[in-house]
Amino acid sequence: MADPQKLGKYDIQSVLGKGAMGVVYKAFDPTIERPVAIKTVRKDLVDPDMVEQSMARFKNEAKAAGRLLHPNIVSVYEYGEDEANAFIVMEYVEGIGLREYLNRKAAFDLGQIAAIMSQLLVALDFAHERGVVHRDIKPSNLILTPGGSLKVADFGIARIDTSNLTTMGMVMGTPSYMSPEQCQGQNVDRRSDLFSAGVVLYELLTGEKPFAGAMETIGYKICHEDPRPPSGVSRLQLSPTVDAVVATALEKKPEARFQNARAFSRALRSACDIVSTDDAVSATAINLAAIKLDTTVMLSAFDDTVLRTVERQLAHYVGPMARVMIRKAAVQTADLGELYSLLSENIQDPEERKKFFEGAQAAGVTSASSPGVQRTGAQVKGKPAPLERSFVDETTQRLAVYLGPIARVVTTRAAQKAASREEYVEIIAGHLGAQERGAFLREIGYEER
Repeated sequence: MADPQKLGKYDIQSVLGKGAMGVVYKAFDPTIERPVAIKTVRKDLVDPDMVEQSMARFKNEAKAAGRLLHPNIVSVYEYGEDEANAFIVMEYVEGIGLREYLNRKAAFDLGQIAAIMSQLLVALDFAHERGVVHRDIKPSNLILTPGGSLKVADFGIARIDTSNLTTMGMVMGTPSYMSPEQCQGQNVDRRSDLFSAGVVLYELLTGEKPFAGAMETIGYKICHEDPRPPSGVSRLQLSPTVDAVVATALEKKPEARFQNARAFSRALRSACDIVSTDDAVSATAINLAAIKLDTTVMLSAFDDTVLRTVERQLAHYVGPMARVMIRKAAVQTADLGELYSLLSENIQDPEERKKFFEGAQAAGVTSASSPGVQRTGAQVKGKPAPLERSFVDETTQRLAVYLGPIARVVTTRAAQKAASREEYVEIIAGHLGAQERGAFLREIGYEER
């Protein structure tokens, strides 16, 4: 479907991102003469049996977010529908998603982390006091503006306390950041958002998610396992009190967590030795210019999860030197198949080298060429490769980290339409916003166009 030139009175200017069910556009309001962002849901992509409920939930998003007028929350201006789309008109925010900073291995110091979390928690406190639970707090929904402010975006699955749209047994959210009660399809309240905020805090402190793996593994870990204390993972010198704050935020039982955002913020500021002049949640501007990016890691096109997997495979043949070899090779190519080829040069025994390539092919890397065989490439722009059931299952699990339960619908439809693996990847990657698309493609061994 071609992008519209207008939605209601708004002139469409460009595409900001794509999601599972629609597109986010940058547009212009001719009446007030200001830029806006318009989030759409394409009605033809909604399950015919779920149209009424899906449209009601989308309208509920506008109703929930529209009553949240706060400097740290993206404002909602209007809700509308036409024959093809339902849409929400929102404040257009200049800035970069926190997910992008984390993807680029931003080195936040403790003061910057406290500033980010303070602004997140003051926004959540404001929403919670008005009966709105966000239910999908994650880095890609947190925008850092050039002025050092944080904006919470996308109340797409928010729940107003009196709403019956989201019922017991429905799992909604993004797996890596879900609370245990979300994973189990139980009722949630403000404490679920605080768990998700705790996951964000852990990732800011350590550069790693506390619960990682395939979708099923993530859910089990969230409900039954405690992550390593941040002080044992982080490059920062963290006190036991910081570990205790994170542990409280990530308690499995809601009643054991912080009971409101103010308590969470006060505990974190105290642990970071930041003095507050009052008992309220306070927000501090973020000094974005002082945030350091690891330029070495930026040169690598691969997600750390991919590199760790390859490292484990290589270590079987070369031992601990695998880590050094991986980091050196990863900055020389953006193609996973070529990465395997470069690494194979470190394996002297021909039979072991062959086994290393077989491991790559078993993981779905069809471009990993055995010695003497020309590499065909595993990029989206490369030669079409067959679409195997195992690859569809793998990408479904990866995509679910970003889209949640709807990922299976997206990949099933894409598999039915696509004539090749490359076309399939292009279709499913199109459902992700710009901040997450690159990370997803790297995770499955593809290069973004």
